[in-house]
Amino acid sequence: MRCPQCQSRVTPSMRRCLRCGAVLPKELAQTIETLARPAAPYASGDRVVGRYRILESHGSGPLGTTYRAHDPTGRTMAVKVLPAALFPGDTERREFIERYGALCGRTLPGAALPTEVGVDNEVVFVASTWVYGASLRSIVRAYRAADRRLERDQVLGVLRGAYEGLKALHAMTTHGAVYPENVSITSDAVVLLDPGLAASLPPRRYVERVERAPEIWPYIAPELRVGKRANPGADLFALGALASELLTGDPARSASPDFTAPDLGTALEAAMRAAVSSQASRRVSAVPDLLSGLAQIAGEASLPPYAPLPSPSEMVDARTRRVVLRVPGTGRPSAPRSPGRQRKVG
Repeated sequence: MRCPQCQSRVTPSMRRCLRCGAVLPKELAQTIETLARPAAPYASGDRVVGRYRILESHGSGPLGTTYRAHDPTGRTMAVKVLPAALFPGDTERREFIERYGALCGRTLPGAALPTEVGVDNEVVFVASTWVYGASLRSIVRAYRAADRRLERDQVLGVLRGAYEGLKALHAMTTHGAVYPENVSITSDAVVLLDPGLAASLPPRRYVERVERAPEIWPYIAPELRVGKRANPGADLFALGALASELLTGDPARSASPDFTAPDLGTALEAAMRAAVSSQASRRVSAVPDLLSGLAQIAGEASLPPYAPLPSPSEMVDARTRRVVLRVPGTGRPSAPRSPGRQRKVG
């Protein structure tokens, strides 16, 4: 969205434009709310293209509504319905289906690639295998509700798993939307959700959707904010913002000019700052440096426990409920899995 007076970009949380100081009209929020409505509110029992039987709605975000469904074989699937506003014409819709559909039929450890991209009654949908796990967003919120933060070895496990997934994915495509909602923690891995979906959308349409989401906007690289198409450097920026949120509690903190983190050490502090640099070339070496620096102070990499965490009143040590991440290429076995309850993410 843009300020009516100076046309600079604004978000729904703003009451005044940061550039010209103009008071933003209430109609702006109403327009944003209209865009946020699901494109196709399917109900339980409905079928998408006659193949996917809807079981329940899992939740909505800037890029659409996700449903849990069964395919004809009974396999559990995630069916994501994209907002019509993303495709103002048949050309944009056809280009998206062709671009994103090229990933169908391919598999990749650490990423839930689409199995089908199509149209159902003028509505664009994406189907992929259901991922059983907990979203990183839900885990972070559960930790905050319990007035605690992930330990550094847990943060290392998440970042390392996401980074390995991105390196493999970049041989095919750019993710384009690496934020906590799209990072799922399963019993033994980190899985990236919606890989390549945002990168296949018309860039400006994508920005118009996510700029109204305050929790997501800090993960969007500067080049994406001005309407450029997603690239691997933008994914590294998002990974740096993820490190900032997990280590400091604020995804935008390490991008601040006065950012300091004495408890992390100067080397790790510098790597975090470089990872979210406006210069994409600096991010390439910064992210490995960030992981290396974190490994030196964190120890063994592990995954967070399942959400929700115990409340502060419960005498349960969260560390006893976590599982250790297998580090790719090391051959080290993971620790025994906890019997924690499964959460479904799609």
